[in-house]
Amino acid sequence: MALGTASVERMREEIQGVRYREATETFCRLVSEDGQPLKAMIREAIAAAAPYVQVPSHLMRLPSGEMRGVNYDHTILGWRGAVSLLEEIGGARGVLPSVQAMWYVPQGLNIWEQIICEFPGHYARDAERCNAKVPDPDHEGDRFDGPAWTPPKIYFEDQDPIEKGSAEERLRRMSWAISEGERDEAYRLFLGLAKDPANRERLKDAILFAGIIDLQDTLINRGGYQNIGHKAIRARALVHLADYLGWENAHEVIYTVVPDLGCAPRLHGLWTEISNVLRMELPKSASIPKRTDKPLTEPELERLTEAMLWGGPYDVNAALLGLLKRGAGIQDVMDGVFVAFQRYIIDVLEHPSLFSHPTHALDYANVVQHWLRNFDNPHQAKGPFLAARFMNDTIRSNAIYPRDAKFTLEPRKSFRAWADGVAVDRMLPLVEKHMLEQDAPRACALVDSYLDRTTERRRLLDVITYAGCHWQNDPHVMRNCSSSLEEYRNNETPRRDDIIRGYAKHQSRYIKRALVHDCHGVWYRHFGSMKH
Repeated sequence: MALGTASVERMREEIQGVRYREATETFCRLVSEDGQPLKAMIREAIAAAAPYVQVPSHLMRLPSGEMRGVNYDHTILGWRGAVSLLEEIGGARGVLPSVQAMWYVPQGLNIWEQIICEFPGHYARDAERCNAKVPDPDHEGDRFDGPAWTPPKIYFEDQDPIEKGSAEERLRRMSWAISEGERDEAYRLFLGLAKDPANRERLKDAILFAGIIDLQDTLINRGGYQNIGHKAIRARALVHLADYLGWENAHEVIYTVVPDLGCAPRLHGLWTEISNVLRMELPKSASIPKRTDKPLTEPELERLTEAMLWGGPYDVNAALLGLLKRGAGIQDVMDGVFVAFQRYIIDVLEHPSLFSHPTHALDYANVVQHWLRNFDNPHQAKGPFLAARFMNDTIRSNAIYPRDAKFTLEPRKSFRAWADGVAVDRMLPLVEKHMLEQDAPRACALVDSYLDRTTERRRLLDVITYAGCHWQNDPHVMRNCSSSLEEYRNNETPRRDDIIRGYAKHQSRYIKRALVHDCHGVWYRHFGSMKH
């Protein structure tokens, strides 16, 4: 088949025309055949999508007068996960997440129009099933799979930077503008501040903080009036990608992320509650150290797990307050929160569709942890409360849904004797096999056995990550891979292996948006012969 000349201009046209297969092929050819730097092609792909990922609001009023949520852009989240995994894995396999991110980008434009069935892409094709609502008798197949029949729409025009005023004054104005929904001002102030390298560390702290504190108080009966942590997750994507590309090359990343941080709805109720609780219970919370010589004990981890999995909001608050009051550090507590939540993923979750909100909470917690590890902010003691309350809320929200017997999982322990009978040097290929078959009980039993029988972890994590990255059309996969790997590497509790157990369960059970591996095939054709 004659493919024609690969060029950046062609890739841009294919992205904006929702020709995702062709765009991915061109992306791969530019890197593998033409020798274009992967970093440069990632930047070009982000730039091609940037004008078309904003929405007027994340709430849409329906003809009935009720409101529905409007999804957040996931193209930038796929790139952040891909770049992180490139650094984690390396070699040919390290390129696979970038190919998956590229595959998704053309499918993630103009979300507002996709929802109302006026533009093709992932949401229109899969979530809204628009082809059944507005079929075209002259079009064979699902026309909402692309290509586009109309140009994508721009909801937020690019702006000029504001450079007047001191850095302190502009940082304050920017934070206020984000919280008040003054999107133009917030974006212009960010652009001006980002131009000066001397401002960037404070700017990163400010944008992460703005995203972290914008979080719903509950998902229960809220419909679209929530953001499931997306403001924080997007802020982390900006920081990571700007550092990777170089801030002088990050304009399109900033254009993609910052205007959306001020988009409606803006949710600060939980932040206000936690601020009031700490003002009363821990008036000197700003001076609590990040780590102390009093990390969480096993009984404390068990009590924290009990509160998070089976308690309510005030039980979670009480558990965290008790730990901080007795001298644990902020990151000591946050490490405990992260491993405690793994027991819900490992022992409780069964239905593939019910992984979504809990794993958003896990990725939000990763953003909080990154903020704690890399910045100093007087509000950081509130981070574990926000993360733990979000995690606990997803558990209670999921509990509302009746258990579906069709999705009952056999216990992983039922296969432990079988797993223990597999020679250690033959286990990792079997882990990959059962993950790709979405056989969670066997995959997880193998992981349990491997963890107990060896001290090796790096190759196991690589296998889980590579298996997860087979699945296309879903940037959540790369994002969760990145969060799990980073938190495993940094967690200091004796239960850190539970992060691997939860990671394997998620990747072998979470609902998949496509059950074919076409994108993996494109990657393999172009990069499979590279040394792994």
